Amino acid sequence: MAFQKRRVIEAAAGTAEELYPLLQHGDGAPRELWVRQAEVLRAYHESFTKVPDVAIELPTGAGKTLVGSLIAEWRRRTFGDRVAYLAPTRQLARQAADRAASYGVPTSLLTGSHKLWDSTAETRFIQGKSVAFVTYSAIFNSDPKLNPTMLVLDDAHAAEGFVAANWSVVIRRSELAYDHLLEALHGCGALAGSVTARLREGEEDAARTVYLAGLPQVAAAATDIERVLSEAQAHQWMSRNANFAFSQIQGSLPACLVFVSASQILIRPFIAPTAFHPAFETAEQRLYLSATVGDGGELLRGFGRKKIEHIAAPAASTTQGTGRRFFVFPRLVDDLQTEDAETAFVSDAISSYGKAVLLAPDGRTRDHAVEVLVPGKMEKWTAEEFEDAPDGFEGAKAGVLALANRYDGIDLPGDSCRMIVLVGLPSGAHLQERFLHESVGAVVALRERIRTRLTQGAGRATRNSSDFAAVIVLSRELVNFCADPAVQAAMHPELRAEVAFGLTYSTDITAAETRENLEYFRRQDPEWQEADSEIRVDRDATTRTSLPGTAQLSASARHEVEALNAAWGGEWERAVEFTGKALERLAGGKEIRRYQALWNYLAGSWAVLAARTGHGNHWIEVAQQHYTAARAAAAGTRWLTDLLTDAAQMISPTTVLTLSSGDALDALVVEQIVVSPLRTGPAKPFITLAQDIRTGLGQTDASPFERALDSLGRLAGSTSCRTRTKADAEPDSVWLFSDLFWVACEAKSDTNPAKEVPASDATQACGHLNFTASEQGIAAAPSGSITLLVTPQQRVDIAAARVADAGLYLVSLDQIRDLAERLITCWGAIRTQTKGTGPDKAALEIERLLRTHRTLPSQWIPALTTRRVADG
Repeated sequence: MAFQKRRVIEAAAGTAEELYPLLQHGDGAPRELWVRQAEVLRAYHESFTKVPDVAIELPTGAGKTLVGSLIAEWRRRTFGDRVAYLAPTRQLARQAADRAASYGVPTSLLTGSHKLWDSTAETRFIQGKSVAFVTYSAIFNSDPKLNPTMLVLDDAHAAEGFVAANWSVVIRRSELAYDHLLEALHGCGALAGSVTARLREGEEDAARTVYLAGLPQVAAAATDIERVLSEAQAHQWMSRNANFAFSQIQGSLPACLVFVSASQILIRPFIAPTAFHPAFETAEQRLYLSATVGDGGELLRGFGRKKIEHIAAPAASTTQGTGRRFFVFPRLVDDLQTEDAETAFVSDAISSYGKAVLLAPDGRTRDHAVEVLVPGKMEKWTAEEFEDAPDGFEGAKAGVLALANRYDGIDLPGDSCRMIVLVGLPSGAHLQERFLHESVGAVVALRERIRTRLTQGAGRATRNSSDFAAVIVLSRELVNFCADPAVQAAMHPELRAEVAFGLTYSTDITAAETRENLEYFRRQDPEWQEADSEIRVDRDATTRTSLPGTAQLSASARHEVEALNAAWGGEWERAVEFTGKALERLAGGKEIRRYQALWNYLAGSWAVLAARTGHGNHWIEVAQQHYTAARAAAAGTRWLTDLLTDAAQMISPTTVLTLSSGDALDALVVEQIVVSPLRTGPAKPFITLAQDIRTGLGQTDASPFERALDSLGRLAGSTSCRTRTKADAEPDSVWLFSDLFWVACEAKSDTNPAKEVPASDATQACGHLNFTASEQGIAAAPSGSITLLVTPQQRVDIAAARVADAGLYLVSLDQIRDLAERLITCWGAIRTQTKGTGPDKAALEIERLLRTHRTLPSQWIPALTTRRVADG
């Protein structure tokens, strides 16, 4: 009896709608489809079963999971598709799988590491006997273990970050790779010296500012930058996720943008190149389930697609709401205008309601909000804790679930939570968003995304028609965003009416009255029911309109995707061509001007890369036209100020150069640098040396300062003479340029600046060259050699002037530090631009770079010898 009949004949159906009654429904599954679900399924069957990319729009609570699961199961049975249903998180994948199983859909839950997947579940998916429920990361990773022929992408409106993460190298300041990469970007000229200095210092304004590294410079230094990243990978100087993402962008760095802040560096393509990702591209159909598809091409950019067909939400679902929200804007309340008063009010409201979800755009904002808003003894949950054990928060009588950039994917229906606290504008999920919003000022390109996050965040606790939740809105930016008439007009009518009601009833009112209104709402008293009717009347009287600039953004999206795909393939001329088409569609309207500026910069930079491959004169002219347009469109912002936009200057020279310096000392230095292993070797020794110089010269302690002077001499092209005999007459550092020229240094970095240089210091310094000559076994130092007295002192005692010889010069700490910065920057460029070239060509380029950075001996020696100690 072992071989009992096991084969199950599955019922077939002509459409997904017809399939549902044939499935074995479990507890909690609806007996029949809602009208709006049936409408969407009919539309799909009539026109979209063979379309590669289809988006279905259904508002939250309208049954997207059932629609997606039914189409997945119908395609599995009808076409034999291997279907993967993608959700943003493991918790949501598990939740969707449970719901699908209750509908009668056979499921395979495959979340977490593929090594831990249930073997039977995985095999059933491979055989096409079940639908796999996975997270986005199962498909968007460096080595996908699934090969689906059909993808259902849930919560597609919130998936851009999950998709782009596959190509996003994030390096945090706390990781060793940060300093190494920053040095490489600075060395190749992609970051201006002033920018790099601000980032190193971690200045407060730099902590919030996001800079774009020069794209042509990054492209020119791609090999060197990738070498730095490879070294960081080998030494585990960056996170595991960064390692995986690096493997995805390796070889395509010129097509990426590099965003830099004082807290992290992000390397990623502007739009995810999904066309080059087989696990996504080879699927016969990709079905996007979204609460809001949007009108500005946001879905195309988020998934890197040139075209996505759209099944709009049925008319009834655009006016029918899901539960009720009461928006409160404490900042507008008469006696809550101060931060302390607002904080106390919100804390009291959380205590009164007992439980709340706190949503912030980033971890820093969330942590500060938790610190000041959540009553001290109240229990707190993180997103990870909630996902691992959601019953802990849902079943608690009191507590706060604090989330950062998690506006989607957490459902708290019924009594599990009745309050949402929104802290800060929901933008800046990553550095690219922050750059667009804060640096470029291209808010128009993000408003749809921000509006969607606001909608989803406010709806975390209203998941069905009987739910209700208070929504407290904090921060000036978020309040102003909600108050913008254009933003309101683009909202779902229900949400627009709720927001408008909240703004009205947060103005010309006291804190006591606001608390009273919150209590009316919490108890759902008759007073609230009367107010609720006002919201419903307003809802039914309005229709949704698009945000300004939406038409241009929608028209340009396809061409932006095509431009990125061309760039990813190294086809720079085609990239410029498609960018031009995008810019044509972006024309018109001041709202879109700042976004035009960015695309003009990309077009100019890609034209520079095209010029490097041939037809230079034509492409230089094209590049300059786009750079000029970028500057005009970016007027009023500062992000282009620190970027080089002279196209001709960025084209690598092709003419034969000759050493312009007739100075023998300059020629010696060039020869020394040509053969230096520091020029051709790994990045780590140079980066370490540069860090030691900066650290040593940045303090006053004698030993590190003197070691830094020795290292600085090495960058200047000398060899060092450090005998360290502890003798009184021993120099602190000596730079030996063969038998042509010596520089002896006496460092007094720890001296009181207010005091005069004493005669004893001058006498000691004047003996350094003779001491060195004796150590070298020769009679005297080369003619014209000098001694530098490096000190913060500005005044010279008359006795010191009298004993000083003619070759002793007073040099400030700032002068030495300035020379150090110029030499470090120059060396970075030398390493980047000459590492793979032969000695002769390298010598020509090294001389040019040294002259450009004013670091030839014939340039820096006169700068350091302007004040003789003997002159007082």
